[in-house]
Amino acid sequence: MKSFLTLVCFLPFLNSIAQDSNVVKERAAFKLRIEVDKNSVYESDIPASPYLNGPNVLQLYPGEKVFIEVEQTEGTISSMKVVKENKHPEKTLEISFAQNAEKKKHQNMMLSIKNPFEKDLTYSAIINLMPSKKWVNTNVLPVQAGLSGFEMWPDLIISIGLAEWAFKK
Repeated sequence: MKSFLTLVCFLPFLNSIAQDSNVVKERAAFKLRIEVDKNSVYESDIPASPYLNGPNVLQLYPGEKVFIEVEQTEGTISSMKVVKENKHPEKTLEISFAQNAEKKKHQNMMLSIKNPFEKDLTYSAIINLMPSKKWVNTNVLPVQAGLSGFEMWPDLIISIGLAEWAFKK
């Protein structure tokens, strides 16, 4: 009987551990490589760091793709978490940030966001430009309900920050 009670008490704990195994707390350290032109490449060692900084602020580097599970409270985004797999496509954003280069020459940077929700999704964006390495605001359009949105910049962008996520009323 004691073994049974121990097992019953321990099962919720095991279940919570199993559920959290899909959550990604931070990116692994990596070498960022951005093609500049035929003769130049920008490289930087990116340390292990969280994808989400502060309340629902996502930072991405070129070449990254993430799945973000979104929790809502009364139609408002209450929390976001990065997950390894898209196990709940009805509530998971798919976001990627990439550089397009031809023959080792920079062409543009592209952000892609897949919105699975029944409402348009708004957000703000800041970009870290090369060579100044300064953060500047940039304009982005809402991602329509059930569709993917794409934003492109001709600039060399080291990183992008996405914040102020909300559903358009």
